[in-house]
Amino acid sequence: MGTFIGHISPGLAFLSFAFLYAVRYSWMVLNGNYNQYSTRKIASRGFLKSLPVEGVMKLIYGFMAVMAEFFFPPGVQKFRFFRSDDPDFHFLHPNEWQHVTMYGYFCLSGILDIVSQACLRTRFPLLEHAGVTAAFFVTTLLLKFHAHGKEAVEVQVHFLLLFTCALTFAILIIEFWFPNQPKLWFTKSWLVLVQGTWLLHAAFILYRPLSGHQWDGTNPADLMFLTTFYCWHLAFNAGIIVVLYWVTYLVHQHLRGMFKKDCYQLAEKGELEKLTAENADEEL
Repeated sequence: MGTFIGHISPGLAFLSFAFLYAVRYSWMVLNGNYNQYSTRKIASRGFLKSLPVEGVMKLIYGFMAVMAEFFFPPGVQKFRFFRSDDPDFHFLHPNEWQHVTMYGYFCLSGILDIVSQACLRTRFPLLEHAGVTAAFFVTTLLLKFHAHGKEAVEVQVHFLLLFTCALTFAILIIEFWFPNQPKLWFTKSWLVLVQGTWLLHAAFILYRPLSGHQWDGTNPADLMFLTTFYCWHLAFNAGIIVVLYWVTYLVHQHLRGMFKKDCYQLAEKGELEKLTAENADEEL
């Protein structure tokens, strides 16, 4: 949606995925697990327990976004993309249909995740990875042709978003051959996080400028500061990834310490029971 909430909502969705990726990959690295797509059989866990969090999130977010594009605000219906009574058959709602296509691919990716991890007897990682790669490719492609008839500020905002999506797509392509490289994992997490924060910032740039004054696309300074702010997003989000790794590390160390303490107490208890049994034998 070309509205304030239409940029806030996908921004929050990308943020949630980025946080999920960063924490998951941090935890895997700290545990010495470098297999991004661990295999398991559904029979050992059951359908509901096998449902992937990421897949369910994609499905829910994607479906809600598609419904919002078609039927928000209430009372509006933008499902038809042409009028049958128009002799020239001019297309209607091109922005909404491009958004629906983007969200639909992420929704499809979520369905493929669920099928692979909760429906098939053995997980099919290639299916999952192809789904999310296709979603970012389609998003990049549509963003390239999403700026027709828009002002310079909006064009540049979307170009920087396109640039980030294209880099994410490139990382996903590389992961087809090198899926178990932590450097690629964290780079992907960082780029998805940048997409989230940039969409949030874009909502305020385009619809609710904090200064109270609209950005001027004819002013070179305004356009230059757009890129400057984007570069700040890159550094800021890299710092967030580091903080998330550090917090995960602290939690990991705490749980590890608790586990060692429990093991030590159990070992002491075992030794005490052994000595008690030996004393009993001597008395007999």
